[in-house]
This record gives sequence, C-alpha cells and structure tokens, in this order.
Amino acid sequence: MSSSDQIPFSSNDDNFAYHNKLHFNSEAKNMESDPFNLMVAKKCGEAIINEIKSELDPDKTEVMDFACGTGLISQALCPYVKSIMGVDSAQAMVDEFNKKIWQQGIDESEMKAICLDLKESEGDQLDGRKFDFVVVGISILQCASAYHHISDIAAITRILASYLKPSGKLIVLDITKDPELVDKFKYFQDKHKHVEHTVAHKGGFYHNEIEEVFLNTRVLEDVKVEIAFTFNKFLEKDQKEYTFKYLIAKGRKKE
Repeated sequence: MSSSDQIPFSSNDDNFAYHNKLHFNSEAKNMESDPFNLMVAKKCGEAIINEIKSELDPDKTEVMDFACGTGLISQALCPYVKSIMGVDSAQAMVDEFNKKIWQQGIDESEMKAICLDLKESEGDQLDGRKFDFVVVGISILQCASAYHHISDIAAITRILASYLKPSGKLIVLDITKDPELVDKFKYFQDKHKHVEHTVAHKGGFYHNEIEEVFLNTRVLEDVKVEIAFTFNKFLEKDQKEYTFKYLIAKGRKKE
C-alpha cells in the first residue's frame, strides 16, 4: 500500500512527516541501488568535508547527522571525527545504517543511528548531548534532500541549533530553487507519485529563504549560503539534460 493510501493528505507538517516516514521505511533497502543517488551523496559528503575539514579533530569532534538515511554522509565524515550520531524518523533507514556499521566492525561509540522525531514541544530529547557540527545532507530518492521534505524548516532549524555546542556549526545542503527549472520538478512529481505527499518545498529553496531561517533562530551567526556543486540530470520527457544546483548553508552558534 502506498503512503498516499494510508490517510487523507493535507499540507501540514504532521502529514508530510507521516508520509515521509512511510515512504522511506519502504525504500530503505533500495536507497543505495541507484548510481545517481550515490553520485549526489558523494558530492554532498565532499562539499561538507571541504567546508569544515580544517575544523575537524578525530579525537574531539562530535557530529549529528540529521535525516541520516542509510548513512552515506556519516560514512564520508567518519575518518575525520571522534563520533557521529545519526538521527532519522524512519526505523528502516536506521536499521540499514546500523547494519552497515556492524558489518564494518565500527564501534557504536564512534557511529550509531537512532530513530527519533525531533520536536520543539519535546524539549531536549538527547539527554543533554551537544555537538560540534550538525549536518543535514542527503536522505535521498531521485535528488531529494532532507530539508525540502520538512514543512516547517524554521522549527527544525531552531531545534538543530539547540543541539549545537557554543561555536558549533549547522550545515545544510539542498536543492537551489531556479525559476527556470521549477516546472521540471513537476516531471519528478508525475513520475514519482510519492513526491506530492513527501516533498513540502517542491523545487528546493532560494538562498535568501534559508539565510533568513538561519538568522531568525537568533542564535546562529556568520550565516552564509552559496552553491556547493552542480549536477546534470537527463529528463526523458524533454529528451534534454538540465543542470541543477545544490546549495550549502552554514551558520555558527553564538558563544
């Protein structure tokens, strides 16, 4: 049964969260079978490392990988940090993440994922744990990144910032909205029916949107949003290749 068959859909955060959980639970075992997905994940990991590598310490740095999926970003970061906690709302994703860690013989103290819905109404859900970096990269299916699956990005940004240590950094990657390409996302919606119910921000974000959200937390400073990388995608409907841009947003928590 598809996610759209479960409950009537309406455009609010609880509905998007519900349908995303259903969808990504059903797709977890297939997430790494698509070369395109792996390519975008690799680029996201490289963009994050290039941005923060000089600040990483394998003996000290603690990272939260939010919407961690099967752990593609965590795997890229692992050699550079002390520990990574993956957080995802889909239990099947968490299971795949932890299975890979177990298969590779990585200790849970170094890397582990937990299934958790982070909510402002719940307060501190991690028993006081704070992180040097919170990264939000790629829980992907057909070029979808985590933030544009979330209806209330202002709330989740405040939540993630609350888990940063003083001077810790929040890093978010997602699709850059391009007015000339917005209609091309209708192609993905037509081809992949789940998009209607799982993607809250179709086409991604304008840079000023993300910058404003970061600044409105009132705890993030040195905010910057720029192009992280581009990738080409051939659309069968148009028989044409288009260039899409990924943004990287960065903000440091005030002391």
